[in-house]
Amino acid sequence: MHKRNLTREKIILVSFCLADEIGINQLNFQKIAEKLDVKYPSLYNHFNNMDELKIEMTVYMLNKMNQKLMHRLIGKSGYDAIREYAGVYKEFAFENKTAYKLFINIPSTKNNELFNLMRKITHIIHEILNSYIKDEILLVHKSRTLRSLLHGFISLYSFGYFQGDVDLEDTFKSMIDDFISSLNK
Repeated sequence: MHKRNLTREKIILVSFCLADEIGINQLNFQKIAEKLDVKYPSLYNHFNNMDELKIEMTVYMLNKMNQKLMHRLIGKSGYDAIREYAGVYKEFAFENKTAYKLFINIPSTKNNELFNLMRKITHIIHEILNSYIKDEILLVHKSRTLRSLLHGFISLYSFGYFQGDVDLEDTFKSMIDDFISSLNK
């Protein structure tokens, strides 16, 4: 690859691939440049440092997740929308393990774009739950509950804590059904 073909998106995509191979903590500009067949100082034309690249990788991932959520939620409402949201969130995390690790390790409040993307995700949940919950404070509690359930499930699975003969999808469905039942109380 020649330097003139180098873009921020290409660097981000190669960084995800490389991080999947070697681990996100092993990722650095030298290794990324090697994979791109460029000199590593040329990466500084696109990103100031690894922290900035990781933030931009997270932004890229959240944009993809938001697009997928919006696409899959079209025509869905009520309990179906909650189930679809939960399913998309889980699928996306399982399919993009490195990206999800970044997502949970980079505080959204330190970057305006990340913060706004997280607000979009939260807004989607609020819109889904709004038909069940009119009290704003309870809406925030239930939104946080759903996000915590999803994150906890994904984290425990990722760390290998879900072993045994019980079907993982049955557990996930049961968890979401319990959450939905809590909306009726």
